[in-house]
Amino acid sequence: MLTAMSAQPALRAPSVHRLPRARLVDRTEELRRIVRGRTVVDLGFVDEGQITPKRARSTWLHETIRAEARAVVGVDADAEGVEEARQLGFDARVADVEDPVSLAALGLEGAEVVVAGELIEHLDQPGAFLEGVKLLLAENGVLVLTTPNGHALTNVLGGIAGRELVNPDHVAWFSWRTLVTLLGRHGWQLDSLAYYTFPKVEGGARAPRVLFSLYQAALRPVFRLRPNLADGIVAVARLV
Repeated sequence: MLTAMSAQPALRAPSVHRLPRARLVDRTEELRRIVRGRTVVDLGFVDEGQITPKRARSTWLHETIRAEARAVVGVDADAEGVEEARQLGFDARVADVEDPVSLAALGLEGAEVVVAGELIEHLDQPGAFLEGVKLLLAENGVLVLTTPNGHALTNVLGGIAGRELVNPDHVAWFSWRTLVTLLGRHGWQLDSLAYYTFPKVEGGARAPRVLFSLYQAALRPVFRLRPNLADGIVAVARLV
């Protein structure tokens, strides 16, 4: 028989959340600062077959990380891309970042920083990923996630224009709150939060590139005032 107390409906958590204070940062410079002088595992580092063109523009994140870190290992499921990186002299391994067994088989020592740059929004099983990453982390190490911001002003403006601005390989949008919830379900806590604007567009027709650059410049004062409206999130998490 239900008691009077147990018959009461469970208290529901609020659905409206006050956003925490956060900084507006340059994504690359923020990652440079975090990895500097540390051991790093860089997940999804191949960047969808863009090694050669990004190296030509000096925008390949993995190369930037290697220049700052004490030691770095790149891990990706793209065997062809991993082999290309090896031929260029990088320490690179093949593994499925959503499979803890695959990650454990690498036999890597725990790193002080695990970087997952623009990766989690591509994954079918982000929870499995957050479990598997634990195997790659040294004691007191941190996981650094960067991901497009579902709360971004650009998304709102795109919707008003009847457009969705999203990479065709993405399967999810994240915000501060959804990241905190997902991390918490898998034993992580958010250590710090920042937002970044997209860098200038390198490819495509000139007119859209110029317009986007002008748009970003015009809105920078807005993003400084409200960083949560910027294009992407940099989240640093630790194990609880």
